[in-house]
Amino acid sequence: LLSDCCEFWRSAMGVRGLQGFVARVCPDACQTVDLREMAEKHRIDHPDCPPVIVVDAMSCVRRWYTPESWVCGGQWREYLAILEDFINAFMAAGIKLVFYFDGVVEEKKRDEWIKRRMKNTEEIARLFQFIKTHRKQPGREMFVLPSALPTFTRYALKSLGQKTVCTLQEADFEVAAYGLQHNCIGILGQDSDYLIYDTCPYFSIENLRLDRLVTVMYSREVLCRVLGISLTHLPLFACLLGNDIVPESILEGFWNKCLTNSPHRNRSYNRRADILLSVANYISKIPCSYSSLKHLEEILPLGSDKTLLCRGVNSYLLPGQQSPWVPPNETNCQMLSLQQQSALCQDKEIFQVTSFSSPVTQLQLSQPVFIAEVLQPSDDLCSPLDSLQHVQVLPVLGMSELDTALQVECHQSRADRENPVPCPAGHAALDAAQGSAGFLGCEHTLLVKLLTQQHPKTLLRAALNPFPIQPVYVVRIAPTQLPHLILSPVEIGEVCTGPPVQIPLDGSFPSCMWMAPHSLLAKEQHIQSENYSIFNILSHGEIECSNSLEDDYDAEIPGQALIYRPARQHIYSILLESGKGGTCPSVKEWFVYFGNPLKQPDLIQPVQPSVTGGTPNLKTLWLAKGPDVEKQRYSTFLACFHLQDEMEEFQALEAPVAGFCCLLAYLMMQVSSLSLEDLNAFLALILCLKGKSAAQLTGLQLAQVDSRAVHLGAVLIRGLTTLLMANSACGFPFRMDDLMPWAVFDGKLFQEKYQKAHRGCSVEELLEGNVS
Repeated sequence: LLSDCCEFWRSAMGVRGLQGFVARVCPDACQTVDLREMAEKHRIDHPDCPPVIVVDAMSCVRRWYTPESWVCGGQWREYLAILEDFINAFMAAGIKLVFYFDGVVEEKKRDEWIKRRMKNTEEIARLFQFIKTHRKQPGREMFVLPSALPTFTRYALKSLGQKTVCTLQEADFEVAAYGLQHNCIGILGQDSDYLIYDTCPYFSIENLRLDRLVTVMYSREVLCRVLGISLTHLPLFACLLGNDIVPESILEGFWNKCLTNSPHRNRSYNRRADILLSVANYISKIPCSYSSLKHLEEILPLGSDKTLLCRGVNSYLLPGQQSPWVPPNETNCQMLSLQQQSALCQDKEIFQVTSFSSPVTQLQLSQPVFIAEVLQPSDDLCSPLDSLQHVQVLPVLGMSELDTALQVECHQSRADRENPVPCPAGHAALDAAQGSAGFLGCEHTLLVKLLTQQHPKTLLRAALNPFPIQPVYVVRIAPTQLPHLILSPVEIGEVCTGPPVQIPLDGSFPSCMWMAPHSLLAKEQHIQSENYSIFNILSHGEIECSNSLEDDYDAEIPGQALIYRPARQHIYSILLESGKGGTCPSVKEWFVYFGNPLKQPDLIQPVQPSVTGGTPNLKTLWLAKGPDVEKQRYSTFLACFHLQDEMEEFQALEAPVAGFCCLLAYLMMQVSSLSLEDLNAFLALILCLKGKSAAQLTGLQLAQVDSRAVHLGAVLIRGLTTLLMANSACGFPFRMDDLMPWAVFDGKLFQEKYQKAHRGCSVEELLEGNVS
């Protein structure tokens, strides 16, 4: 995926060999802990702060998927019940869980991602060979995650009422930062990087006994004692062993020198353990300073980039942390990367940031408050001040200053706008305007004019970002404060006024200052796991998809990446919209399919869907309201799959069945080798699934497994992710829950229906006697 969508098993789980080293060489660092007891102690020590565990979900999905069947496409209702049991075990102990998912494959990880994909391709080829030979599922030693499992796990947890976060970078940094900033009792996962970050305790998912809530806690302090170093040394220690930033290939010579001088060299450890001990011994003997790091950068073969070590150490520093290895003025590249988004959408709205001259007042704030403006261009000619039209804010804080600080702008004529009449908060006219804008999906958002000259002490939380984890920086802030704004969340101490200055979308200011409203909305939905892949396309023009359980030697069924490409091209066209030249920018696709070496991305040109009256723009699809707009959303969604002429038929069906039939109709058009028996199997699946419980599906036994049905099951599951993407792009004509696999698919049930259909069973038997 991408982002929301990032659906790959994180390939480099921290520092290679460190987790095993801790278990074998310093077992005292592996401490058995009772999470219930830790939660109770937390409640006593922090009565106003409930115990929270932040979960690195990507390192847990393998552990969560325990259904016996995994090759047939996924036992989704059984999996959903397993996740619910997992959550309930922690809820019973009064522990809240917050789940983090990787939302993007970072560029620095692309080579590693490709290597992992190629390895997965070989594993899947061996898997299909086994199934063809033995006509059964192999043992767990050949286990491969069901297609799209991480993606649907996000939505499953969200449907179960859990807080899920899809990150703007690889998850481990954001997990560690959240754990530290929110005083969590710990991080649950399986990634040795959590031994390096100076954050809350790190708990093992692999060693978790869910029935007793007992697991292993890895102690950084004990690890450091065994290594003979301090916590401050750990980031440099990780870099000198090789990580995402410092490649192992340039460290071999350094390791050999360390091994030669190490007092541990005669111990009976394996070579990797010896390297860890010898590197720690080297670090322990050098001064803990930036000059020492500079010396290391001189002696290591870093090539043209002499900042690798500095950047590597910096990548482990969480917000507010400093290191003696790094100058205090060095920017934390991780935090910076959160803000650097380059929007590709062609909507050339001009966002204005006020140029401020005189301070009005000093605000004493306990937390950062962002005063934000989104200023739309006027349809008619007007002075710069008149163009200060629409400011998105939330009516919060019951302060007297707010009573006359908000004025409703209901898109009146210019004459009406020239005679503003302040309207008190809670006034009938103000109440009537609530929900009229619907910006960012918040029904209490208003279109208002902020009269700062009259009421300078007004404090308003930015409507651009009601979600507290990642602030969006389109703010009312003096230009001199811009550098600080980019680096990290800042506390605005002054509110100033002055004439507005237009800033065109030409990159002259940081892109975070001019991201279009729908990009901001996509970003919020991405973080909150509410859309699929949209933000990555809008912000980076890039999308990826991991391996699927596809038989590369079945030439009759194209790869799912190619089957759904025409639909994706329509989705890209909706999202990126044509510029003045009538063309959209190409989208870079990193999709795994047979014959694709992944040396470079496929450059895919968007194709406009066939929509009566033309494709609606994103403002209409995402922000407008009314029955006509709802029809536009639905018809645009169907047009992505070349089904726009069948809208009445689809709308007559229940939503999950309509989505499934939309996908099935598209597959029948795109894959010429699909037979009537295949169609009957799919239809019998959706019609018989509705009344079956997770327990019934668990008890279903298969005499054998058909490899072609395995392939078709994976194709269908990937089709569901394409439905999610189209649904997100078109403004959600369907509820996302109606497009989830547990609503429409079960791997074993599909295998049963497929095999019966191809044996020539009657329709009555396929439908289990319910032919009505």
